[in-house]
Amino acid sequence: MSMTHLLFVRDFEAEIDAEILYAQRQAVTHTADDLIIAAAGARTEGHAAGLAEGLASGWAEALASIEAQRLEAMGGLGVAVGALLSDNAAHCQRLEAEMAAFAADLADKVFPDLARHLGACRVEEEIARVTRRAIGSPSLEIRLAPALAQALATDLAAMGLPSGQTIRVLPDATLEPTEVHAAWQSGRSRYSFAAICRSIQTLIRKNAPLPTPPVQAGLTHD
Repeated sequence: MSMTHLLFVRDFEAEIDAEILYAQRQAVTHTADDLIIAAAGARTEGHAAGLAEGLASGWAEALASIEAQRLEAMGGLGVAVGALLSDNAAHCQRLEAEMAAFAADLADKVFPDLARHLGACRVEEEIARVTRRAIGSPSLEIRLAPALAQALATDLAAMGLPSGQTIRVLPDATLEPTEVHAAWQSGRSRYSFAAICRSIQTLIRKNAPLPTPPVQAGLTHD
């Protein structure tokens, strides 16, 4: 046997098996039914994918529309709440102005009567205060309305004066019955209960703006 024969010994069985395997690989692996089924599956899968994509797009549009409506509703609600708060603030201002005007009117009616009824007591209290402040002063001068001056002079004469002190009660027609003017060695005093009442009236009236009239519907102003 030659060397060439030994190197190129053929294995016919292996060659046949290889040819069969090659033929199987080259043969059609899908039948017509398989192709139909595959096509149907592809259509179903494509339909499902399209449906999901359309559903997602529609859901996104719906959410966008809902959000837009929500923002519009919130904007309208904000405007309505702002208008309500503005109306409430204006209403409170009108009520405050009306109450201040009422207080001013009440003060105009009450304080003059208060001065007339309590004036005499306030004058007596002021005279007692001045007398205490003037202790140690050799002289004290008290000016009152004529009627009050005569009554006080009579009372002082009945009580007697502190030794070493001179008290003069002088009538002054320019003074109101609620006024007391006094002077002593180290000081002087001017008191008027009526003036105090008037100053309070002025303060209340000054801080009582006229109430704002309500705006009537259907009326416009140029």
